[in-house]
Amino acid sequence: MLKNLIKILWIGILVCYTVIYILFLREAYLTKYYAWTLWIGGLGIAFWLYVTVRVFLFKRKFDIFVKHLLDGNYETGIQIHRFSRDEIRTLADLTNKIADRLRVYDVLRAERVAISTRTREIIHERSNDAIIVADFDGATFRFNASARDLFGIDQDSMSFDSIEQRPENREFTLFFRNTVDREKVASEARIKITLPVRDATREITAEIVPIKDSGETVRVALIFLK
Repeated sequence: MLKNLIKILWIGILVCYTVIYILFLREAYLTKYYAWTLWIGGLGIAFWLYVTVRVFLFKRKFDIFVKHLLDGNYETGIQIHRFSRDEIRTLADLTNKIADRLRVYDVLRAERVAISTRTREIIHERSNDAIIVADFDGATFRFNASARDLFGIDQDSMSFDSIEQRPENREFTLFFRNTVDREKVASEARIKITLPVRDATREITAEIVPIKDSGETVRVALIFLK
């Protein structure tokens, strides 16, 4: 009931007003003010209907607007009637300004992400150090050119499972998971890694550097091979 409290109260106001109006008409029927009472009551109902239509139409449009925003669609807004100049129109104008600002921020964010991603890829590929990037969103290990040369492979990415589930990589898996899931600080160890491609095996010194987000969750980890 609380979810629809405003609607219940809104209808309650109309019912109470109607009852009072009918009772008042009975008292004013034999007086000279009867016609004025009739017109004023009708005008009040017309005002109430206008406000009702404006408020509930705006609510429906605003619900659609918010749904688009939550779906990540910032190319949205609220249609404005050209002839309306009331408070609902002002609120719709402000809502559309919010949508415009969000569109600008989304474009800037997309550009920054694209530039950041491209910069990271260039650095990753052209670095002289052998680096494996552990991407937790995609659950993949990405090998840069130096890392591929170190293992003698051409494939630049492999899934977590393809490496972690190999019995010979148990030591690496324990070290990797302990670093990124529990300690979440840079750690270094001398370990052996075997890849599923050509069974390429190397005993190397691996330094794992976890990169955490604001919630202390590791999203990416850099594995430097020495």
